[in-house]
Amino acid sequence: MILVGDSRETLKGLADSSVDSCVCDPPYELGFMGKAWDSTGIAYDVGLWSEVLRVLKPGGHLLAFGGTRTHHRMVCAIEDAGFEIRDEIQWLYGSGFPKSLDVSKAIDKAACAEREVVGKVAGMGKQNPKWNGTAQGRAENSFKSEYDATTPATVAAKQWQGWGTALKPACEPICVARKPLGGTVAANVLAHGTGAINVDGCRVDGTVTTNPLVRNVGGFGNNGMANQAEPPQSVTSQGRWPANVIHDGSEEVLRRLRWQGRARVHLLL
Repeated sequence: MILVGDSRETLKGLADSSVDSCVCDPPYELGFMGKAWDSTGIAYDVGLWSEVLRVLKPGGHLLAFGGTRTHHRMVCAIEDAGFEIRDEIQWLYGSGFPKSLDVSKAIDKAACAEREVVGKVAGMGKQNPKWNGTAQGRAENSFKSEYDATTPATVAAKQWQGWGTALKPACEPICVARKPLGGTVAANVLAHGTGAINVDGCRVDGTVTTNPLVRNVGGFGNNGMANQAEPPQSVTSQGRWPANVIHDGSEEVLRRLRWQGRARVHLLL
């Protein structure tokens, strides 16, 4: 059954303790493109989260997506409604693009100075052709195949060339909260079927290779005895334990994760 409507009203029609879990993606309250739906304050509404708490069974989990700039206020509202904050999942993705002000161009614009066009630079449309024609791309007009490359026209603009105002978005936090249990976890699971996470159902398949671990032969403070490195071990198991970091599987994200893995090994060595 699918219920369509304003969640603040629809929730009122649900019985107490009748829902197993809630996964939601409320507005991030960023005022996206000046749209009214993204500036209503609903994500910060303690009353809304109180209704979610009411309809969830004891131990029921809530996962709520948020924006990096505003999720802290949403998490506070969720906690104020009575939820226990259990964790935060970071969703990593490669499809984000920076929404940054070019300070150098802004300085020239304020000075009414015309910048010289010296060539073209590839836009997001050329880098990611599959995004062309999407509703978001049409609305934002952000997926042009190329843009004019210009040079600073004023001395001040030259000084601030290369400066901007924002980082490239590549992650979104997901609040993991839980309605208070009715007794112990074991008792709650048996009574309501909620309160725990299906770890085995979320494992990442594959062989687990442990990193080289440096151990102190004589224990902590061993009077100068040399450290020894334990050899890496490959262990075939049920799969890796699910972590509080997830990603979209894009090559951009995988490439960064591989680079960070290599950097971590170098630091260990």
